[in-house]
Amino acid sequence: MKYFSMPSDFKCETINRYDELNKTYDDSKVTETYGNITVGNVFGSGRLVSQMPKIDLNDLRKYIEYSRERGIDFNYTINAPTMQNKEFFPDSVRQIVDFLGTLYAAGVRSLTVTLPSMIELVQSTGFDFKIKASTICQVTNANRAMAYKDMGVDKIVVDESINRDFTKLRTIRDAFGEKVEVIVNQICPLNCIYRMFHYGMIAAEPLGTANNVSVNYYEHRCVLQQYKTIDHLLKLSWIRPEDMKYYKDIGIRYFKLQGRHTIRKNGDPVRTVECYMKEDYDGNLMDLLTMFAVMNSFKIVVDNKKLDGYLKPFVELENFCRGACSSCNYCETFARKCIDYEEAGKVIQLARDFYRQYDQYTQLLDSINAEFEGREKQYETVRESEILMLKSKPQDTGDFDF
Repeated sequence: MKYFSMPSDFKCETINRYDELNKTYDDSKVTETYGNITVGNVFGSGRLVSQMPKIDLNDLRKYIEYSRERGIDFNYTINAPTMQNKEFFPDSVRQIVDFLGTLYAAGVRSLTVTLPSMIELVQSTGFDFKIKASTICQVTNANRAMAYKDMGVDKIVVDESINRDFTKLRTIRDAFGEKVEVIVNQICPLNCIYRMFHYGMIAAEPLGTANNVSVNYYEHRCVLQQYKTIDHLLKLSWIRPEDMKYYKDIGIRYFKLQGRHTIRKNGDPVRTVECYMKEDYDGNLMDLLTMFAVMNSFKIVVDNKKLDGYLKPFVELENFCRGACSSCNYCETFARKCIDYEEAGKVIQLARDFYRQYDQYTQLLDSINAEFEGREKQYETVRESEILMLKSKPQDTGDFDF
């Protein structure tokens, strides 16, 4: 059995379609959708509020009630990697507890949380919330998984960086139990240096300390990382529908699809999850990963069917991938089978040119540095004056008394 957690668009029509899929497929079920309010929200999550549907508490209450009538639960996301220390001050703790009570009254019974301090806070309230540890918790081994289990967490979402490390996944599954969830349509590059800092910027948005420059910075760097080389598209942390069998074989039953930000770009989560239910998709893998939403104008076609067999050595050979791409050409060799390298090269060059030309952070730095242009001599003069003053001071030659 496969159980799916889906990003919520808060539409009853979508719930109806999930309900139809649940009745059609005996071995697959959409068990929950997830998300958070965006109107009156003061607590961050793993997505920018500005990129999600406008939803208030009343909308949330109606949506949860409608979903539950069709056997689909809702999980509320409070999974920012920082609360700006709000969970440690009396007034803001009162605000958080009051908000949790409001969520409970609206029908919320499960939460996705990142911070251990927030997990303890939620548990202290007495509300019977089930807690899912977010992928932002960076669960990459059994010890970390058990640390969250010892805290009373009901389910964990493992870090996407280990999606192809079957030894680690199996060890975590054996230690934690069946409620281990993996994200299947992840498009973040493996071991991306920007990832945690990107989440930190997102957490700052409800407080008004994120702006267009910061959003632009991380989104541009993300695309440039994806398009660093053509074969980098194979190094993203995705899982193909056809490869779900390998995860089921080691006891993974829970799967999550990310993409709340694609909803406002006409993404199709229902079509996407059905491909994973059928374990079959014939088309451009990049379209599937973005839930068929058009995220930018720089489209590269990765023929999903030509990726058959790509994952096998990761499954069958322990430590097959050592994270040292400079000494291995496996992904490049496979990429040439499923990507038109000439066309992809043109697209990548266009993307690089565009993102470099219209990068707001680079423009900001250039404009500020232009203000200081020609001041090197001024700083040198100040420094020379300081040196002369020091030389002119009488030196203390007295004995030191210890």
